[in-house]
Amino acid sequence: MAGQFRSYVWDPLLILSQIVLMQTVYYGSLGLWLALVDGLVRSSPSLDQMFDAEILGFSTPPGRLSTMSFVLNALT
Repeated sequence: MAGQFRSYVWDPLLILSQIVLMQTVYYGSLGLWLALVDGLVRSSPSLDQMFDAEILGFSTPPGRLSTMSFVLNALT
């Protein structure tokens, strides 16, 4: 007899741990992509690249680098 794959019990600890894990993986890989892209073009890294909405855009070179990192992160 095969084991049952699904659990029909609501487990808030499991849900919260999955949310935390996915956010950690997302921002960790985004940070790695930003560090890699900044290292390739010799740009200075900043937390504003990740969290500042004004930097994101194609009008400035840092905005292009940040957008490229977000796209690469989405593809991985």
